[in-house]
Amino acid sequence: MKKYLFLLMILASCTVMAQTPVDTTRTRPDVTADDIDTSDTEENVIGGRVQRTNIQKESNVLGAPVYYNPDGSVRDGNHRGNPRGEYIRPKHHYKNTLSNYFNAYFCEAEVMVGDKDQAIGLNFTWLPERWGLYGSMLTGFRHNYFSLGPALRISDTEDWCDWHLYGGFMFGDGIGGECGLRIASDKTRSNFGWCSGSMGVAVMDGRGYLTLGLSLDLTAITALGLLLLLY
Repeated sequence: MKKYLFLLMILASCTVMAQTPVDTTRTRPDVTADDIDTSDTEENVIGGRVQRTNIQKESNVLGAPVYYNPDGSVRDGNHRGNPRGEYIRPKHHYKNTLSNYFNAYFCEAEVMVGDKDQAIGLNFTWLPERWGLYGSMLTGFRHNYFSLGPALRISDTEDWCDWHLYGGFMFGDGIGGECGLRIASDKTRSNFGWCSGSMGVAVMDGRGYLTLGLSLDLTAITALGLLLLLY
């Protein structure tokens, strides 16, 4: 009987020890905190953390944001040969507009020559982007003339000069029309085209006229005036 009681006590103690939780976080007495590796930096271990060795901001990575200043330069840009960062956008950049490369306002002295009359005056053009308006006022020996119509810029951002087409109605010696072509220099700070020239053809009441326009900057006008005074 005592033998069976002893075996029963042994089985009961084994069952209690099996149900007691084991603290797996405790380290051995002979292991210090410095000996435990908690970095988990191995790249090929499942669940391991990848150690970042380069935390410098990547500016040339595809998809990195680029911010621009109002003048078209890259904010905080520092490019080869341009340490101040004054970097202008490429001409085919999607944010480019024609107003970044060409003027919007034009005024020329214009003459009109024909068999029945000759006239002199001014023409004006407002062309901010691709389309705009033009008009002219001329005083002749027999009549006064007025024209008004649309203007079209046919140049693009990669062109070195500014080409326009213009055409519209003309009033004076009857009612007719006018069309012509203008060439102008590229953008100035004032957004006014100081140097341009135009040539067109007008037809009124069945009569044809040739129109010529010219605009020069202040330097050229001064030089031309002095030349005329000397001779």
